[in-house]
Amino acid sequence: MRTGVSGGTSKQRSTSFNDERSINMFPVVDPRGKDGVAMYGRPGNLLLATAGSGPGRGAYTASNGRAFFVSGNALYEYDGSPTGVLRGTLGTNTGLLVTMDENGTQLAVCDGNKLYIFTYATNAFAQVVTANLPSASTVTFIGGYFVVSRVNSGIFQISALYDGFTWGALDFATAESSPDSLLCVKNIAGQLALVGTKSTEFYSNTGARFPFQRINGAVISTGTVSAYSVLQLDNSMFLVSRDDNGAGIVYRLQGFSPRRISTEPIELLIQAAPTPATLRSWSYQEDGHTFFVLTGGGMMTTLVYDLATGVWHERAFLNQYGNYEPDISACGTYAFNKIITIDRQSGNIYEQSLKYNSDNGSEIAADRIFTTIQEEDKPIIIKNLTVGIETGLGTQTGQGYDPQLILYVSKDGGKTWSAGRSKSAGKAGEYNKRVKFDRLGQARQFMFRLRMTDPSARYISGAWINTI
Repeated sequence: MRTGVSGGTSKQRSTSFNDERSINMFPVVDPRGKDGVAMYGRPGNLLLATAGSGPGRGAYTASNGRAFFVSGNALYEYDGSPTGVLRGTLGTNTGLLVTMDENGTQLAVCDGNKLYIFTYATNAFAQVVTANLPSASTVTFIGGYFVVSRVNSGIFQISALYDGFTWGALDFATAESSPDSLLCVKNIAGQLALVGTKSTEFYSNTGARFPFQRINGAVISTGTVSAYSVLQLDNSMFLVSRDDNGAGIVYRLQGFSPRRISTEPIELLIQAAPTPATLRSWSYQEDGHTFFVLTGGGMMTTLVYDLATGVWHERAFLNQYGNYEPDISACGTYAFNKIITIDRQSGNIYEQSLKYNSDNGSEIAADRIFTTIQEEDKPIIIKNLTVGIETGLGTQTGQGYDPQLILYVSKDGGKTWSAGRSKSAGKAGEYNKRVKFDRLGQARQFMFRLRMTDPSARYISGAWINTI
C-alpha cells in the first residue's frame, strides 16, 4: 500500500484528524518521475562574510549589482570579501525592520521612522533632514520618485524627481478610501499600492502636478497586519491580511482582486504569532521553484509557499536544546549569481543553496510527518514500511558518512510517539541500499514521522506499507 509520504504542512487543531507536517523538506512534482512527486531537503547556508553584529534587518541588490544589508544600526555593502564594508549608521538598532529601494543613483533606506540616502557615486550616506519630511515608515520608488508613507497617518509623500534629499512641502496626499492608517507603500508592477490596516488602494502616475492619482475601482477591503509582509512577486502583490473580519490570511492579488493562497493550517500558525506586526516576507528562486518566505512575528517556524506547486512547508533551525526556531535567515537577495541572506540574530551573511546540507555547520533536522492509516476503526497489523529514499549519498568522512533515516510511529493520533528506529540511508556509493522498517505492530490508527539530521542530501520518492 502506497502512503502519502510526499506533501506539505497541513496540521489541524485536531492531530487525530491531520498531523501532517513538512519541516525542512518540500515536495517536487514531476509527472514523469517515480511516483510523480518526491520530497527534497531544503537549502543550507554557507558563511560568506560578517557585517557587524546584527540582527539582520534588510537586504537589497541595486541595479548596478551592488549588494547592501542592514545589520543592527548600520548599512553594509557585501562586495565578495569576508568582511562587509560599512557604508553608514542609522538612528535605530533593533525592533524596527527596514525597507529599501533605489532610483538608479541613490539607495533609500527607511528604518520605520526616518529616511536615509546612500549615493552610489560618492559612497556618502546621510539622513534626510527637512521639515517637509517629518517621518517615514516605508519607502518605494516608482516613476522617477521616491514615495514614503508617514508614521501613524494616512499620508504618502513623494520626493523630487530622482532626488531623495528634496521633498516639497505640498507634495503629499492622503489615502482616502478608508480612514485606516497607511502602513506601507509599494511599487507593484508599475502601480503604487497604498496598503493600510484594513484597506488597499492603487494609484497610477498621471503626469499631473502631483502625479499619483487613484485608479477607479482599484480599492480592496483588505489591509495588512505587517508592512513588512507586503511583497511584489511574480508581477503580483502578496501580503498577510487584516480586515474587518480578522487577520492572518495570505493573499495574492490577481489584478485588483485578492486570492487566498494560505490554508487553514497555515493560518492557524500565522494567527498564533504573538507579534504579527514584525512578520516579514522575502522571496527567491532556485531550480525553477519560486518561494515566498514568511518569517518572524514570534512564529515557531518559518512558513514557505512554493509558487510552482502551490504547497506550503516549514523551515526551521534546530537550536542547542533540540527545539525548532525560525530559519536563521531574516531576509535575502540575489547577487553575484548567488542567493545571499543575512542572519536574523547576527551579522552573518550566507550563501543559501541546495548544494549545502548544514546551516553554517549546524545540522539541519528534516522531519516529515505523514499518513493517517486506518480501516473503519479496525485493528491493523503493519508488517513493514519501506521508504523510497535515494541512497548512497553519504559523506566521505565525519558525520554523514553513514547517514541515518529515523522512524517514529504514533498510534494515538500524534499525541505520543515511539522511540526512534534508525536505518542506514547508504554510505557513499551504496546506491542499491534498501531502507525498510519491520514489525511496526498493531493499532487502529498509524502516523509516521521520518527524520534525518546527518549532513547529506535528502531525496524521498515514496513509501509503502505491507499489512497482515
